[in-house]
Amino acid sequence: MIVNARTGFDAIPGDIASTKRPDSLEAAAEQFEAMFLRTILKEMRKSVDAMSGDEGMFSSREARNLRDFYDDSLAQELASQRSTGIADLLVKQLSTGKTGQEKT
Repeated sequence: MIVNARTGFDAIPGDIASTKRPDSLEAAAEQFEAMFLRTILKEMRKSVDAMSGDEGMFSSREARNLRDFYDDSLAQELASQRSTGIADLLVKQLSTGKTGQEKT
C-alpha cells in the first residue's frame, strides 16, 4: 500500500523560504518605522547641537555617541510598540489580501 507523503505543507507561491508574507511585511514595516523615527530624532538632535555650540552638555564625542545609541534604541522601542501608526498604514497599503484590491 502506498501512503501519500504529502504532510499538508502549503508554501505561499513565490516565497522561497516558505515563510508567511504578512509576517515579513509586518517586520519590514516595523523596521521602516524605526528607521523613520531614527531619522527624525537625528534631525532634532542636529538642531539642538547647533544651538548649544561647543560648550553644551553633549559637546564631547563620547556623549554624542551614547546619545546616538540611546536614540537608536528609543526609535526601535517606539516602532515595536507601533506608537506612530506608520507600520500599520504601510501594512494596510501594501497587503492586497486585506483591502481586496489587486494591483494592476
